[in-house]
Amino acid sequence: MSRDDKRRRKRRQRTEENPKSVWIMMSAAVVLGVVIIAMVAQLVRLNRQGERLNTQTKTEASVDNSAENSKKAGESKKAKETEAPQETQAPAVEHIRKDLDPDKPMVALTFDDGPYDRVTNRIVKVLAKNDSRATFFVVGNRVERYADAMKNAFNKGNQISTHTFDHGDLSKMKKKQIRRELARAFRVMKKINGEEPTMLRPPYGNVNDKMRRTIKIPMIYWSVDTEDWASRNSKKILKKCKSISDGDIVLMHDLYPSTAEAVEKLVPKLRKKGFQLVTVEELFYYKGIDAEGGKVYFSGK
Repeated sequence: MSRDDKRRRKRRQRTEENPKSVWIMMSAAVVLGVVIIAMVAQLVRLNRQGERLNTQTKTEASVDNSAENSKKAGESKKAKETEAPQETQAPAVEHIRKDLDPDKPMVALTFDDGPYDRVTNRIVKVLAKNDSRATFFVVGNRVERYADAMKNAFNKGNQISTHTFDHGDLSKMKKKQIRRELARAFRVMKKINGEEPTMLRPPYGNVNDKMRRTIKIPMIYWSVDTEDWASRNSKKILKKCKSISDGDIVLMHDLYPSTAEAVEKLVPKLRKKGFQLVTVEELFYYKGIDAEGGKVYFSGK
């Protein structure tokens, strides 16, 4: 075979081999492209899964936090409803008149079951006219309806204390119920007057050991009962007041016009006899009585 023939054969072989090489390279490139595309798709899928997982985690955390916050809010509300009144505080200095004479007789008129504007305002008016004050043991569920009457009494220097919220018999309640009843009364009174009451008049005059252990403010009874709720007669009310003496706490109710009528006559008469008409806080202050929470007091004697 001549040299020319050998050269031609080699060129032919290279020509035949080149398409195969090109085909192999193209095939490899296609395979590589497919692999790359598959890898990119997998990465995108994984990234999306991660985003969904992250979103789900955040949502679950948000739900958990919301549930936890709701639970805490509920617990906080429940705690406030059952929160016991604070320990007894001494009367604010501005509530105690310093021009009273401790050597002259004092009497504390007290009024339960109000406020009731038609009666409460009449009583407050005659008290103010005669330089006198009294204590009003208000029922919490009446306070917002007759807020103006209670605020007027408070602004005139009268003591506003509590007769519970619903006038329920505390002696028949459990400790939590007692705390809730008083806490509700405290909140509504503070909303109107800006301060909480420092004394309690137990509804129906009922007190037991459970109340003594649970209630943190003094409980105020009375030494003179006018029975105004029964008679609804001003003359009979005044007759019950003939026995009033120094240090007495007098029980009345600012619900009945007959009571207002009796008070309009009683206050000037007591003043003429030399009595100073004071709040229960003032009576205890001048009589040297340090009233303690959970204890019952009948008078300033």
